Amino acid sequence: MGLGRVAIASIFIAITILLALTKSCHSAKILLVVQHYHSHAQVVAAVGDELHARGHAVTMVAAQAVQSLSSKEFKVRYYQTPVRDQDLADCTAQSLKNQDPLLSACNRLFRDDILAFTNGKELLDELKRENFDGLICDVASYACLIVAEYINIKVQVDVSPIGLLDPLTTSPYHIPGPPAYVPQMAVIATNKMNLYQRTQNVIFYGIMITLLRTFMFSNMYRSANITNLGFNSPPSFELRRSTFLIANGDFAVDYPRPITPATKVVGPLLPKPAQTLPDDLQQFASANKNGTIVVSFGSVMIGLKYVTDLEIFFQAFGQLPYNVIWKFSDKITHHIPDNLKVVQWLPQNDLLGHHNVKALVTHCGLNSVLEAAYHGVPMIGIPIAADGMNHAQKIIARNIGVILDIKTMTSNDLSNAIINVVTDKFIAENATKISAFIKNRPNGRTPAQEAGDWVEFALGSEGGNYLRTEEYNLRWYELYLIDVYAVLIIICYLFIKLMKLVWKGIANVCCRRKEKVKKS
Repeated sequence: MGLGRVAIASIFIAITILLALTKSCHSAKILLVVQHYHSHAQVVAAVGDELHARGHAVTMVAAQAVQSLSSKEFKVRYYQTPVRDQDLADCTAQSLKNQDPLLSACNRLFRDDILAFTNGKELLDELKRENFDGLICDVASYACLIVAEYINIKVQVDVSPIGLLDPLTTSPYHIPGPPAYVPQMAVIATNKMNLYQRTQNVIFYGIMITLLRTFMFSNMYRSANITNLGFNSPPSFELRRSTFLIANGDFAVDYPRPITPATKVVGPLLPKPAQTLPDDLQQFASANKNGTIVVSFGSVMIGLKYVTDLEIFFQAFGQLPYNVIWKFSDKITHHIPDNLKVVQWLPQNDLLGHHNVKALVTHCGLNSVLEAAYHGVPMIGIPIAADGMNHAQKIIARNIGVILDIKTMTSNDLSNAIINVVTDKFIAENATKISAFIKNRPNGRTPAQEAGDWVEFALGSEGGNYLRTEEYNLRWYELYLIDVYAVLIIICYLFIKLMKLVWKGIANVCCRRKEKVKKS
């Protein structure tokens, strides 16, 4: 018996060692790069967590401001930048104060960040010596494109924390966006557009990428210190080295649309089954038999007071028969009703998964919308800036909530909207149905696991370049069939000329016959 146990133990140890060796043989060194937005960093880090769990050596580079990554098990490197969290909050507030939903006041910070990143080569040189096998970029990170150019990593996969947003995250990857039913980012409409909206969408479809080049991309290009890096020209946001685009999103919420073979909509990367809440939140969320409302405005909270009177919110929440938990990061100068709990931070995913939470009041950031949809929680959308306007339309399209105008709403509007959403059975049923769609994973894989699968697929197939459509290789006049139209115009012109000659010939013959008849 003793020898048998020893033999079994020896076999077990041998198998364990063999598996470890096999795992190490297939492990890769993978670099992730993000900049200063926490929400973007968390989405990309979710892919990093999955790859790390599979035994890959993961290193993530982020701006100093993104300290939320400090608890990660993989290696995190921070680059020096003058841009701080408070700077981003201030520029967001200034943009909202100026009624600028595109947050143009933040452009200077983006330039300062890129200049700081490219002024020093020490970090880039250290990363180059690591000989990474793969690079994962936040689609919005210009710093990652600089890393890709400087280090020349063979396999690059991009992750879009903001989903498929036309044309910002679709044009560089040649993803079709038929303007008849895919709204551009500046058009406030669902995929069911009327004639006016379709006309507006076609116009923006033609000019939006030009506007982005003029006001966004050119700022990034000018800010990069390409001389210090030895580049002849700055990397192009549109001419990307990456093959795959992994999109954070789900067609249960987003509009169905055509995509390319190299575009993978893997599902919501941050939502997950709810964990136990801290005692104070658990007690407060469970205390009211009517239910609890969660309120969160994400990074735009700091500028909310410039767009509306905050007293509207306090009055509205005080009128509700529900408890309210509000993530409020600003200084409180208002009376707090007994049914309102104000917190600096909240575990939003876990709260939305609580059985007594009935609705989410949100600025319509994509991650918030996806978390609420995942947990089947109806929404009261109050879009304020940037892509929130577009995501708000998806709430309407899927009938999982209502939308309010931040500039015109009153406290009664807000309280009535919350009560209507909580008590509307149609909205509740739709929210439950959308949640079931999101959780119905035919392959049995979580979104993070599926993203990890595609990263490993790219590593094992030389980047998967064979999946690129021919659109990448066409000249602009070939892509838009300008040469074909020119040929068709020439053919039509020649055909018309020929018909004129034939008609002229027939006319001459007829005239000659008439003359002969007259003479006879």
